Amino acid sequence: MVGAFLLSLVPFFWQDIDSVSILEGCRKCDFRGVVVCKNHPKELVEMESQVEFCSVAAQCEDCFGSFLLACAKCEGGPQTDSMLKRREVIAQHAQEASALEKFLESSLIRVQTAHIHVSGNLEEVRNKKKRISGHAFMHHVARDGERVATLVNAHFGAKPKHYRSPMFLWFWEDLETHRNVIGHFLGSGTAGDFKWLGKDPRFSVHCGDETFGFDAVTLHTLGVHNVGHMLVSNLFTEVWIGDMGGGWFDSGSAHWYEEAVFQKVRHHCIDEIAYSANYSNGLWRAALRKHLARNDDSVILPSLVRKLTGSMSALEHALSWSFYDWLVNQHPSKLAPILKGLKKRTPERDLFSEYLEMNFRQTEEAWRDWVGENYPKKEPSRRR
Repeated sequence: MVGAFLLSLVPFFWQDIDSVSILEGCRKCDFRGVVVCKNHPKELVEMESQVEFCSVAAQCEDCFGSFLLACAKCEGGPQTDSMLKRREVIAQHAQEASALEKFLESSLIRVQTAHIHVSGNLEEVRNKKKRISGHAFMHHVARDGERVATLVNAHFGAKPKHYRSPMFLWFWEDLETHRNVIGHFLGSGTAGDFKWLGKDPRFSVHCGDETFGFDAVTLHTLGVHNVGHMLVSNLFTEVWIGDMGGGWFDSGSAHWYEEAVFQKVRHHCIDEIAYSANYSNGLWRAALRKHLARNDDSVILPSLVRKLTGSMSALEHALSWSFYDWLVNQHPSKLAPILKGLKKRTPERDLFSEYLEMNFRQTEEAWRDWVGENYPKKEPSRRR
């Protein structure tokens, strides 16, 4: 109903668009032709303005989710055109029920960005004593997921055409809905969290599970960690390399982007319920520097690159992150061809030889030397 109503307004907004675009506004609107709608919480306005669609904002009866109103003191100005176009896009999104909503026969909170579609019926999460609405929480996930997408795009030279699907993240208040959804869309019945990578990447989590306990930080970082997995799995070719011998790249990249956003690693690349151990409390640089120095006579890469994501130990997750860290910093232009090669099952020895111009031994020595030169002996103190 809301969508149909919004669409009915579009012809009205567009009927004199040519004349509106040349108007200059007035002092009341700072010569913009529009003023800010005050129906929205200030802390959310910036994040709302950065998404393509928010189902909660679209319900505003004054601005219809555009966060702008026509100035009452003038006939329009230079920003009137963009406001009307924004309303048209929102109206189209609002009219289109998602596959989830059709399956559940219920409206959901939906926050959509260029790469990420976050949905669910989550009511609220908690950060210590502070309560955060499910709506605001999903905006936090979408915002930081897009930060990951920006990094991935820069590292791999990725454009919109290189992705085949948005990344779908679903956050559920109750276990029943979570299980119904993943049973229907993902063919699983797990209780906590579950993801499907490669084609049409999807992630679903029951936020009330004892592993997560509606904790805002845990769920926020979990969602962003999985955005890294999903983007890399869908990039160029819809193939997840984590179960075909490319676990080091799958795991290392997901950890790298999580750490880049949050300065700490909290999550792993398999079912979080089944895996709670974390290497060095998620602060890995100093610990890995010490580990590699103490084990300088052991060879790591040949066995590490054969691991599947789900079979890695906590230490192997950290080592994979560090090796990816080295690639990002020393060979960023080689990330794309290495990923494309892994998706074709090209052996690492051939990929390293062709793109790094090194064999396994030389690659490991270069990585170890870089770690010794760049990782601190002690982690810097961090403000809580």
